[in-house]
Amino acid sequence: MNTNKSPLLRKSLIPGTLALLSQMAFGQGESLKTDLVSYWPLDEVQGNKTPDLASGFDFTLKNMDATDLIAGKFGMAFNFKKVNKAHLLRAHDAGDDLPAIKNPSFTLAYWTRTTGNGQSDLRLFSEGSDLNNDPLFTMGTRPAANTGPALDVFIRQSGTTLVNHVGTTAGPLDGLDWHHVAFVQTLQPDGTATRQVYIDGVLDPISLVNKEAGVTYNANNTAIGAVVRASDVAHVDGEVDEVAIWKRALTPAEITDLIANGMPDLADTQQDLVIREFIPEFRKTTTGSEVKLSWDATKDATLEIDQEVGDVTAIGTFGVGSTTVTITEPTTFTLTASRDGEPSVTETISVSPISGVASGWIWIEDFNDFSAGPLLAQGGWLAPAGSFVVQTIGDTQAIHQTDEADLTGRYLGTHGITEGSSRTLFFRFCASSLEADLPISLKVGLTEKGFRFANDWEENIGTYVIFSRVAGGPLQMQAINGIDGTPVDSGLTFEPDASYDVWIDVTNNTLDITDKFTAYVAPSGGSRSVVFDNYNSDRKPGEVFLLGFPRPDIDHIFAVANLEAGQASLAVALDDFYISPAGSFLSTAPVASGFGKGTIGAPEITSSGYDAASGMMSLEWNSRANIGYSVWASPGLTADSWFEYLDGIPSSGTQTSTSFAAPNGESSYFFQVREQ
Repeated sequence: MNTNKSPLLRKSLIPGTLALLSQMAFGQGESLKTDLVSYWPLDEVQGNKTPDLASGFDFTLKNMDATDLIAGKFGMAFNFKKVNKAHLLRAHDAGDDLPAIKNPSFTLAYWTRTTGNGQSDLRLFSEGSDLNNDPLFTMGTRPAANTGPALDVFIRQSGTTLVNHVGTTAGPLDGLDWHHVAFVQTLQPDGTATRQVYIDGVLDPISLVNKEAGVTYNANNTAIGAVVRASDVAHVDGEVDEVAIWKRALTPAEITDLIANGMPDLADTQQDLVIREFIPEFRKTTTGSEVKLSWDATKDATLEIDQEVGDVTAIGTFGVGSTTVTITEPTTFTLTASRDGEPSVTETISVSPISGVASGWIWIEDFNDFSAGPLLAQGGWLAPAGSFVVQTIGDTQAIHQTDEADLTGRYLGTHGITEGSSRTLFFRFCASSLEADLPISLKVGLTEKGFRFANDWEENIGTYVIFSRVAGGPLQMQAINGIDGTPVDSGLTFEPDASYDVWIDVTNNTLDITDKFTAYVAPSGGSRSVVFDNYNSDRKPGEVFLLGFPRPDIDHIFAVANLEAGQASLAVALDDFYISPAGSFLSTAPVASGFGKGTIGAPEITSSGYDAASGMMSLEWNSRANIGYSVWASPGLTADSWFEYLDGIPSSGTQTSTSFAAPNGESSYFFQVREQ
């Protein structure tokens, strides 16, 4: 038995029964090793992980460290603080026996000391998917109308009967004492499975529908202290200890023994030699710039990266680490994990440099090497709700939404805006001329908000612009100035199928001070103008239901099509996301537009006239909205003979005209119209 975690010799035992009880406990304890998948004592921190003593499926600490360890039911435990968005996370491979809910029979057991009263719909345990919001198995606090000491169970998978927030009769979430929870699913001969909950070893009368025969739950991660899907939400204030999962149903006697004595000693087993992850933070970078490489491998392996990077074992801790490398040409990196007496394992990744980018800009995304179709899971982009898609538009690939409740985003990592710093976000857009009679509501910008559902993104978002159109009307760009503000229109008109550039200068102030932003717009290749000057962010400092407290760093790009019924499915295409270095604003365009439409060039003069009596010339030309034009004249068409004769002519839309006195000095002149 594990005498550190579960001492057998208790002072309450009388001498005459000591040997018998010890023998009985030992026998039952040994049975707890059968079909044990994972056992997390939650006793220690190893680097950024806490170990699984059964299978090596260690939890990764998120917004936690060793200071969050407290005295637990047995040994130490973790204290989760929702203000920090603290949680533990394990992402699973397809061949793992986790998540637990993938098994026909399983048992989940843990100790908790948590106050349910006043904490609405927050989660102690969760199994979900980072690909979508559908599969979910959670245990936690009750929803708002029923908060109290009862434990809440929620189970969802499309095509099955929903277990919709069913509460236990017992109240383990009293916040006073440690209470033991065991969820037991038992396969039946007909392929269904019963579901039961034991509180402190007593079968609770909670009524849970059986798991249906043949159903597969498509979860791929396990979390303690929160729900993790595209991002983490529903963080709880609470304490958790001794989490264990079996791929079988424990007997009532085994649960009783587990409560009394804890887990048995597990023989020290060496983890398999594996590389769980070897990834670049971004798969492209500007030539001569650095990119971050990260890895997660077996904790006692020797790790080496080729391309003259060398031995990186000491850079990380317990097999987890990162380093930065400079990229000047397309490079494939190989990480090798080795251990004495075993064949080594390898993993490779490739990073490509891009050239022709204006000085200072950092590449985030251009979508050009993505597969056409759903954006989900390509290049680190999240798509928890709805469906953004990749499509060829002009000479480039771009993304656009397909429905009225689509949400996507990308973690910025080292290129996020830390508190007290500033950066410029650049992107470009092209509004489709198709479906022009349908409404549009699309927000694009920077945020720290958690990704869950599109209806979370009506307000309290961050720094962003809004593309809006009422049915049959023109496309507008809007922004909100301050918390609980209303949209303000830019006053500009945007031509369909034309390429436009957007710059958003963002200053990330502390959470008690409103962030600031200024937005600029230009036709791609043209001169930019300020559209929203020194606006306040709408990001609030307080807690948001389920999404929790805001993080100090602005760390995601996002795009969300809000709940506008019947929205155009080809509304606005987005491309060429770049960001400036920390602490700086940039005003250049990083790269030329690839949309292939509406880029800078000589406008075509469609009509001209001259009145000899008055000496007045008239010109009309094809034009684009929101830019200025100038008239140039030349007496002889040589390159050095052209001069600007008239400037500052505002656009009238798709056709612009002007009249002016013809120049003197030569018998004839040629005229040209240019965009300013």
